[in-house]
Amino acid sequence: MVGLVDYHMHSLLSDGKNSYEEMVKAAIDSGLEEVGFSDHVCLKPVDWAVMPIDIPVMTEQILELRDKYSAQIKVRYGIEMDYFPGKEKEILKIISSLPLDYVIGSVHFIGDWNFDTDQSLYGKWTNDELYNMYYELIQLAAKSGLFDTIGHLDIIKKFRVYPESDQSQLLEQTLKVIKENNVVVELNTGGLDRPCAELTPSPEIVTLCYQHHIPMTISSDAHATNQIARHYETAINLMKKIGFEEIVTFENRARKMTRI
Repeated sequence: MVGLVDYHMHSLLSDGKNSYEEMVKAAIDSGLEEVGFSDHVCLKPVDWAVMPIDIPVMTEQILELRDKYSAQIKVRYGIEMDYFPGKEKEILKIISSLPLDYVIGSVHFIGDWNFDTDQSLYGKWTNDELYNMYYELIQLAAKSGLFDTIGHLDIIKKFRVYPESDQSQLLEQTLKVIKENNVVVELNTGGLDRPCAELTPSPEIVTLCYQHHIPMTISSDAHATNQIARHYETAINLMKKIGFEEIVTFENRARKMTRI
């Protein structure tokens, strides 16, 4: 996979199954040129995010592996940071304290409800209302200036939850905000293994990203070594068919375009 990267993966420090070193070795075996770690960091005390006491451990381990394997692969340091409206200063404090290459901004919560793991509140609102609440949060995340990339843009569909009516206007407005704020969108291949069984974002949204000139990167959302670069052939073929010729890569929070 010459030139390819995988910037979204999780280790034992959050909700992954393997150590950083195990993930690096698997990434080398898969032929990736760059591997980026993005363990969950969340202001709420959840069991799937890195504990605050372990954040220095995360930094130390990743930087050590960057040096150790520098001749074989580029190791990037990222985090997947949950966005909460009104908590921008607290989020910025964490981000600014770390020597990061990139920050993935994700929305897993609507209010105090973690819709990504807890299905109990589906049905409390119409799906149209859910989509509006979710994409309003995505727009705020994009406007915040905190994040380099928006993670799994349409993850609200994870449990095969789809709007009752046409939400294309809402999606167009969201992509306009993302473009105006110069944020990258990741093509997350992990969605193919979720209940929705579809890339996140969907092929239709990838097409809209291309039409809106929104740059994209690619990731697997791996939680184990056997998920690294999963479904990449499907994703790359889709991007090329739509017209993408490059993906975004990161170093020290600066982006570079790399041909696919």
